[in-house]
Amino acid sequence: MGIGLLGFGRVGRGLFRELWRRGGGLSVRALAEVNPQGRGPEELTANLAYLLVHDPAYGRFPASVEARGGDLVVDGRAMPVIYGGRPGRVDWRGLGVSVLVEASGDPAAAAEAASLAGAGVDKVVITRSAATAHATLVRGLNLETYDPARQHVISCSTCTANALAPVLKVLDLAFGVESAAIATIHPALSGDTILDSPSLEAAAGRSGLGVRPVTSEVARTTAQLLPHLAGRLVAMSFRVPTLLVNALLADVVLARPPAGREPVIAALGEAMEGPLKGVAALEEGFLGRPRVAADFLGDPHSARVDLNWLALSGSLLRVLLWHDNEYAYCCRVADTLEVIARHLA
Repeated sequence: MGIGLLGFGRVGRGLFRELWRRGGGLSVRALAEVNPQGRGPEELTANLAYLLVHDPAYGRFPASVEARGGDLVVDGRAMPVIYGGRPGRVDWRGLGVSVLVEASGDPAAAAEAASLAGAGVDKVVITRSAATAHATLVRGLNLETYDPARQHVISCSTCTANALAPVLKVLDLAFGVESAAIATIHPALSGDTILDSPSLEAAAGRSGLGVRPVTSEVARTTAQLLPHLAGRLVAMSFRVPTLLVNALLADVVLARPPAGREPVIAALGEAMEGPLKGVAALEEGFLGRPRVAADFLGDPHSARVDLNWLALSGSLLRVLLWHDNEYAYCCRVADTLEVIARHLA
């Protein structure tokens, strides 16, 4: 199945790496960058090749990479890179693309990409929450409900919703979720500057070397996946100056609380050997000692539930989840593409 990547930033490059690692019938045929930053095609293609090869989190790309004119060449296979044009102006079918993955982070580009489903390409996959999507699919929650006849624009939701929603569903089925307050400790993003600078949102212009409270979408995106919890979840995020790995702390009020932690652990463990196998896992630490964020770099699970910090007081359950906010999410996008590919074959 030919894949087109719109956006070759952290998610685009991470997904490229994961698809390359998996091999099989999924291959990236073309790349497009919405914002060339005023640079020419050859210069920017060389820069993209450089960023693909040298990754500060995941190390060197395990194949030969070069820039040849306007093409990115990986292990001798050339992929054209299109710059500056809107996604609707690219001849995706002519480039051998049947599924377009929107990973630019540009809402306008995402909306335009969605309009190409069934016209410029067969399917569009959006790597964010999107109102234009026909379905929001998350492995471990509802990916098996994919309907190829009706769902042509698919959102993979967000990294934090992929982490929280499947775990919250298990707790809800077992004990009932009355409400939850969520705080995420999220690594810095491209919009976080090193130096203080003017910004439309005053706090967003403060140095990314500090800790900055920001609005979190995880309450909304989780309720999108579990609609009966809408209005029962509140969330916020703290942006911190780390490279990767997100911590998510949820204080969950249970309707039918058990007498202790053991039934909670049992319910989670059973799900992780069943529908959440490969998606979530229990984390006990090393020799019973807690681990830290860096230990989960490159972990493919959407969430690891840290039992060292699982606490129950009456009806209040505190849950700490760890997840590599880039790699694990790229694994879930790749899972979604594999499901789509089976139906397109």
